[in-house]
Amino acid sequence: MGMPLFDNLDLEAVAAEAARQNRWEFLLVAAPLAMDGGTGSPLNPLAIF
Repeated sequence: MGMPLFDNLDLEAVAAEAARQNRWEFLLVAAPLAMDGGTGSPLNPLAIF
């Protein structure tokens, strides 16, 4: 089991949506591909307000 590392995130769209909703907390979920012995995987991030 690994630990996802988030680097160089572009959060401008998230900040704009947070301002539109006047909410500043959200849950960030990012599920990597399930594969044995992998050292990297693309993520599918999802921000839930």
